[in-house]
Amino acid sequence: MKNRLLHILLFTFVSTIGFAQHSIETKVDTTGIKIGDTFLYTIRAYVAKDSKVFFPESQQLGVFDVVDNYPVDTVSKNDVLELIKRYDLTSFDEGTKTLPQLPVIIDSKQFKTDSLQIQVAGVQVDTLKTPLYDIKDISSAGASFSSNWFYLFFALLSFLIGVGVYWLIKKRQERNLTEDDKYKTPYEKAVKKLKKLEEKKNWIKGDPKPYYSDMTDIARTFIEDTFDISARELTTFQTVTILKATLNDNNIKIDPTVIKEFRRVLETADLVKFAKSQPTELEISKDTTNIQKIVNDINNAYPISAATQTERIRLREERKKKRKQFRIWIPIATTVVLLIGAGITYLINTSAERDWHVFTFNSTKKLLSKEWITSTYGSTPGLTVSTPEVLIRKNIPTVQATMPDGVKSIQQFVLGTINDPIYISLSNVETNEEFKYSEQETITHAIQLLTQNFKAQDLDYKSEPFENANGLTGLKTKGKFKFQNPVNKKEENILFEGVTTGNGLNKDQIWVFYLDTDEDAPELTERIFESMQYKQEEQR
Repeated sequence: MKNRLLHILLFTFVSTIGFAQHSIETKVDTTGIKIGDTFLYTIRAYVAKDSKVFFPESQQLGVFDVVDNYPVDTVSKNDVLELIKRYDLTSFDEGTKTLPQLPVIIDSKQFKTDSLQIQVAGVQVDTLKTPLYDIKDISSAGASFSSNWFYLFFALLSFLIGVGVYWLIKKRQERNLTEDDKYKTPYEKAVKKLKKLEEKKNWIKGDPKPYYSDMTDIARTFIEDTFDISARELTTFQTVTILKATLNDNNIKIDPTVIKEFRRVLETADLVKFAKSQPTELEISKDTTNIQKIVNDINNAYPISAATQTERIRLREERKKKRKQFRIWIPIATTVVLLIGAGITYLINTSAERDWHVFTFNSTKKLLSKEWITSTYGSTPGLTVSTPEVLIRKNIPTVQATMPDGVKSIQQFVLGTINDPIYISLSNVETNEEFKYSEQETITHAIQLLTQNFKAQDLDYKSEPFENANGLTGLKTKGKFKFQNPVNKKEENILFEGVTTGNGLNKDQIWVFYLDTDEDAPELTERIFESMQYKQEEQR
């Protein structure tokens, strides 16, 4: 009997140890959070030391997002290991959320955690109970680098690129100039080349041949360019003979001594080139002076002018003019193209922020194409509606001063004014049990108040039942009146549409006014009315 009892106790103890070695626990640090807040979720596994354990590894556990996934902590107790896995979880949907059973694999066997419920509370934000102020101008202190500076920088860069292109073209043109393009007149060409040749003093090296050859070529080229004769291809005798005949034919008076000395220099050059004659430095200097003198005397006696230019000189001036136009207009065109590209990019990138009146007379069409804003107006539950821009709170004094019996408050929000192509007005009317007016009477009162400040004439309107795709019901009103616009001093025909609806003691109205010539305004108005709704979560 004692042995049997001992066996039972031993079996119970072993079973207890085995159970403890393969159990899991779950815990959270809170069962209620606000949207976006985190809570700590902990899984504890009690296993044998040699066990292999796999905890859930995912970016999402049920409906909860994993913010942080902490490493496993290990605590050893005798032959049992306590493995602790922690997660920081969050949710961005309010309501009662269930953290489901999650699988934990221990030695190829699946164990599941307990399911838990977490209450996720929404954050109530009521800006209508908070005083509103005008939007302040952007502060320049500590402001970040604006993208507008990028466009200014690119404009400056475009100008610098234009200047760079100009100098690049000019340098390339100067490098490719011909002999005729570098000098204005044959005289300038001869004088500069003689001066440059004299500065080299090639005869010092003991060989005057290159010096005489270059010097006489300069003189012959000058005569050829001036009188259009082939002096470089003639002998000394022929050159002098033709030169004398040309001077006589053109009645050019030059001292005969100068011609004589010119002939002597040419003959000396022939001796140096063909007979290897070696003139002294004094003779070389004297011959250089004689060459310079013949050039000067011919130029003084027969200066090249516009009337006496050769065909070659005329063509040279035309080429010069074309080169100048090219290096001016190409940089200008480059700069203009870059600036236009930057301007188009700027207009595209800032089109959403721009006043559409700048680009088109039809502002309604542009308002339809831009991204709209959805906001909720009024106290809870509040009317949610989409509009091209956020409606701004603006309570009209006459409306506030003439509230009917049973109306606790009227909050008004507007976009634009009656002088604009589109004018939107939204009113949240909060009533009490004493409010006894019908919807039609409310509409009549609202229209009278909205139009009396406009000094409207020939007012006409009618109402009909309304229901949009969101299930919102009420009365839709269409009408027209004449209005003297104080801006352009013209009488304009104004059309208006409005929807009157309600939720409990709240009576909400939205009105849209536009010109009767605006073909796109009805589409804009319908889009506004179709967006109206009371959100379900606000009705609970």
